[in-house]
Amino acid sequence: MCSPSLVIMKYKVPILGIHGGAGNWDKRNHERALVELEKALERGYDEFKRGSSLEAVVEAIAYMEDCGVFDAGVGSVKNSKGEVEMDAGIMHGNTLRVGAVASVKVKNPIREALKVLKNGRHVLLVGNRGEESLVTIETSITSPLRSGDTVGAVALDKEGNLVAGTSTGGISGKLPGRVGDSPIPGAGFYATERVAVSSTGIGEIILRTLPAKEVDILVSLGISIDDSIRSVINKVTSIFGKDNIGMIGLDSKGFVSAYYNTIGMARGVKDSEVKRIYVFEGEL
Repeated sequence: MCSPSLVIMKYKVPILGIHGGAGNWDKRNHERALVELEKALERGYDEFKRGSSLEAVVEAIAYMEDCGVFDAGVGSVKNSKGEVEMDAGIMHGNTLRVGAVASVKVKNPIREALKVLKNGRHVLLVGNRGEESLVTIETSITSPLRSGDTVGAVALDKEGNLVAGTSTGGISGKLPGRVGDSPIPGAGFYATERVAVSSTGIGEIILRTLPAKEVDILVSLGISIDDSIRSVINKVTSIFGKDNIGMIGLDSKGFVSAYYNTIGMARGVKDSEVKRIYVFEGEL
């Protein structure tokens, strides 16, 4: 089930890579996911005209939170009490600034995570943070496409800013208050001056292995982003088996890679000339 990497080529800065989750994507009805991935890429990439990698990542993820196709934002699954609780995190690699939220009920958790990052006082805030930002999600959208989970993005702008972000509704039927990997630096996302990485999969496994941080360590040792992500995914597979993780990563040189051990992983990448979108191995 392990896929070849998303690409083995160098992209032109600025670059935006996104994912809509690794999981058991149904080959019969993934077309809408491809459409929404393309729109998210365009929406996020447009931010490079007036902003940095930070804005590109936030807007791409916010679009995926709003579209209802993925397990994030209005598309989030419900916990065992029938409620929606969402997690998100974002990191600016060059400064190691981080912002994250967990178990929130807001329209766009990634925007709340950005507020935490910009405020700078804390890294992670849990639960609802007052009526000013609270937008209760009354009903989760039911969609046959919800066979992937979590959305994420990585970006590199012309100033060299590397940013990674991830957002999720978690796992269906989870206990109230359960927090997965998505808002945890080093697990669900991580960025340094070398790499930006976003993870997707089973949070309890990702939290035990900290794969995003491990990718950065391998790259710091001179290993390529492609080989680093492959190595980490293969390590997780050797310990926990298949069907539990996918990752997308981008390095400071403009190389993008994605790898997963599930049936599929919705993912895409765009620069000024090239746009590629995939769900399964061998497409496009």
